[in-house]
Amino acid sequence: MILSDRDIRRRLESGDLAITPLDDPELQIQPASVDLRLGREFLEFERTNIPCIHPESEAEIEEYVSETVVDEGGEFILHPGDFVLGTTKERVEIPDDLLAHVEGRSSLGRLAIVVHASLPYDEQVFLWTPEEGLGFYDIGDIVENERPARAVAFDPKTLRVSTHRVTDYITNPTKRLYRVRLESGREVHVTRDHNLFTLDEKGGVRRIPSEDAVGQFVMVPETLPRSPSEADELDLLDGLTSAETTLYASDGGSLTISDESNEGVPTTAIARTDTPADVDVGFGQDNTRLPRQFALTPEFGWTLGFYIAAGCAERAQIQVRDVDTALLERFGAFFEEYGTDLSWETDEQWTGVTVSSALWAEFFGELAGCREKTIPACAFNWPKPVLEGVLDGLLDGGGVRGDTLSTAHSTLADRAAYLGTRLGLVTSVDSPEQDVDTPTSEVSDSDELWTVEFTADPHDCFQSVPAPSTSLRELRERAGLSIADAAEAMGYASTSTLSSIENETAGTTSRETLERVRDTYAEAGVDTTRLDQILEAGVRFEEVVDVEATDRVEPTYDLEVQPAGQPVENFLGGRNGGIFLSNTAGLCDPGYQGQITLELSNLGAAPVSLAPDMRISQLTFTELTSPAERPYGKERGSKYQGQSGPQASRIGGDREFGGEQ
Repeated sequence: MILSDRDIRRRLESGDLAITPLDDPELQIQPASVDLRLGREFLEFERTNIPCIHPESEAEIEEYVSETVVDEGGEFILHPGDFVLGTTKERVEIPDDLLAHVEGRSSLGRLAIVVHASLPYDEQVFLWTPEEGLGFYDIGDIVENERPARAVAFDPKTLRVSTHRVTDYITNPTKRLYRVRLESGREVHVTRDHNLFTLDEKGGVRRIPSEDAVGQFVMVPETLPRSPSEADELDLLDGLTSAETTLYASDGGSLTISDESNEGVPTTAIARTDTPADVDVGFGQDNTRLPRQFALTPEFGWTLGFYIAAGCAERAQIQVRDVDTALLERFGAFFEEYGTDLSWETDEQWTGVTVSSALWAEFFGELAGCREKTIPACAFNWPKPVLEGVLDGLLDGGGVRGDTLSTAHSTLADRAAYLGTRLGLVTSVDSPEQDVDTPTSEVSDSDELWTVEFTADPHDCFQSVPAPSTSLRELRERAGLSIADAAEAMGYASTSTLSSIENETAGTTSRETLERVRDTYAEAGVDTTRLDQILEAGVRFEEVVDVEATDRVEPTYDLEVQPAGQPVENFLGGRNGGIFLSNTAGLCDPGYQGQITLELSNLGAAPVSLAPDMRISQLTFTELTSPAERPYGKERGSKYQGQSGPQASRIGGDREFGGEQ
């Protein structure tokens, strides 16, 4: 849990949490955080003649930075495009059972002083907005326009997936982008330091930088939540915007909008706000009329899905061809219920049906496209039975097997994977590799096919879970079982399976094994709530199979999702079903002691004056399920323990470069 102001004061008074000097507690202690002040020392990065910096060379790093100390009462000017390291005035001591998050103050963020980088402008995020509901949005559009939104995110405490309010919008420096791809075909473009999520040995949520993610099993949604604005009707006037759209008084209408002959009036002749809800809608000279508030039914969903997979819309008709006459008859029967004329055509290989209606052609074309068709974003605000109908229609019209959709359009494959996830199905996408990495908006479909497989009973498919080894060992001990007794109770002939996950020799375990463990220990009276959450709350895990650099170097964007101070800090983005992405704050590990180095960038167009003692960042605290066994500090050889003033990188001490850390 995240500490409230009351909890922070209590921990400060007990002395196990220390922030010194805390000059003005009434000002600095916020409802769920502590404001920290800016120190006087800064490390500036020189534009030297070094062709590149080798991380293992301490001399090169020292040559690259110079220190500036601001006099009392002075100021430090951070110019546009500059990056410096600052420090907090306060020294902190974090106890072993707390994790501290360092975050920039939003007031400074609005002056373009930021820390972190994230996603490119055109990377899609799956959000809810008041105007359009659940759907797919470019993160750059959301950030630059600060559109009110709710992100699809998981709660780290319960792992439940729901929507949470976006609390800040962040534009970040230009950085190189990397493509992260999972085993199911899910993928996302992020900066190399952007975090994904996995489980630690205690079953808690752990972040992994994308650069270190290959081979790791990271969180994806098992299902997507219902829309906060779910609707069982479509307002046809939201989609039919042509001047040929005509309004008619409905049979039971209480308001006449045309003359007694009811010949209709164009939508341009009456203000939208004055248009009754119970009117009928027509199009051009077409005789078909539909109610403005069009009911969404499972059969409509199936018909739309079948059209997306197998049909096309022309100027005044919809055409579908298929070898299965029964499917075509079902498709045609839907339109016949509205009095629409059909015509049929057959040859030796296929049968075709034409829906002769300009209104239906305009309706379906505006909703899902005419030739390059896809699932409309608004569909994710429809009831689940309607969406099940859409998927059934897709598979009936474009399935290569009963559970696999084949399409030449990448956007349809992407949205079909999201649809499968919304319905609780395990989805995977096989896509043709592109020779050159290009922005999504520039990808053109070709004769190559994307296939999307939907699995209701996955068995061994994508069923691995990062093993919470320490937690499993502790649960067994609380149950009073030896490892041999526990293995026998779980139905295993030997202790090897249980031993391997408890001793961390197996990095993952199967859901089936975790269910056996959970059931056995629950029967012994042990609280297995966390295992219940891992197995049932709404997330699952997939292996990262590839992280590769692209040719794209551009500004990046991030969202903060931390409503009411809750430690949500994630949102769903990417293609082919989505990946949970982190809006990352800096971390202070349990056991850390010292001042905090701050990474400061000016992304604006004007210099910004930074004055020592100004409140520069916020520190929030999350309580761990138990104290860390090996906290940050001397025992671990931690590089920055006890630091005073801003410290340049000491990455040369990492094991990769010959160090011991």
